[in-house]
Amino acid sequence: MIILTINGEQFLLESDRELTVDDKNYIESICEYFYDEDNEWYDDIYDMSNYKIADLFQKVVKKEVGINVTFKCIDLEVEINED
Repeated sequence: MIILTINGEQFLLESDRELTVDDKNYIESICEYFYDEDNEWYDDIYDMSNYKIADLFQKVVKKEVGINVTFKCIDLEVEINED
């Protein structure tokens, strides 16, 4: 399972196939690259919403790795009440 955290918002990665360790490492390196000062997107990424950044990651992973992935926002709130 891969969870991408963008500015405190968490996204769960879903893939169209089983990911190998190498796939996961490659996807992680792609996501980290976006925050590298040498990246062409570096200046623009901070003006994007979290959802637009996740969408951009999806497109780059498809282009670079050839895997269809979706980053779905995790909207989870759990409340436990003891009776």
